Amino acid sequence: MIKRVLTFVPILLALLFGILATHWFYQSKQQEIRQSQSTILLDKVRDVMKLVTVEANFNELYNETNTRPITLYLPLPSTFNFEKKAILEVKGKVLVGYDLEAIRITTDSTDRVLTLSNLPEPQILSIDHQVAYRNLEESWFNSFSAEDYTALNLKAKEVLREKVMSSNLLDRAREQGNRMIDVIRFMAESAGWEVVVEPQIGEEIQGKIDTIFE
Repeated sequence: MIKRVLTFVPILLALLFGILATHWFYQSKQQEIRQSQSTILLDKVRDVMKLVTVEANFNELYNETNTRPITLYLPLPSTFNFEKKAILEVKGKVLVGYDLEAIRITTDSTDRVLTLSNLPEPQILSIDHQVAYRNLEESWFNSFSAEDYTALNLKAKEVLREKVMSSNLLDRAREQGNRMIDVIRFMAESAGWEVVVEPQIGEEIQGKIDTIFE
């Protein structure tokens, strides 16, 4: 009888120790304290005058492959190519419109004339993007570094920029800008004013060329 008791004592002690260890583990996980530090640096604040006329959302897949040749001596020189590949899903919101800081507005209260000059061309005002790494493949002597992730992020933003430049978003933004000028002209004429829009230098030269060949 005593032998049986002595046989079960270690088993009971091991079982009790396991229960206590499990309880301590989950208790410590609940009491886990995460510390983080955030530093915000305010570099520059300035007033801007920007008019957004077109907003576009993009969802693109971007693939990039990098090959690194390595020469090994075994004992004869042999060159091996080590590749790393990345597949990224790029989601972004692009705002296209006008930077109105350079525009000039002059008024002639005597003749009741409002003149708009130095009108800007539509441009990309901002690109807000997010990157999700769908697949990463590395190899010996060619793995991803922190600099690679930064470069991939910048390239993803550049992909969105190229997508905008090859689309018709700038033309749509220009159409919206012309509609805004029509609204300004309608409001001014309703108040008895005349609106004069001076052409850009390039437009003025092109107008003179068209007149010559008419």
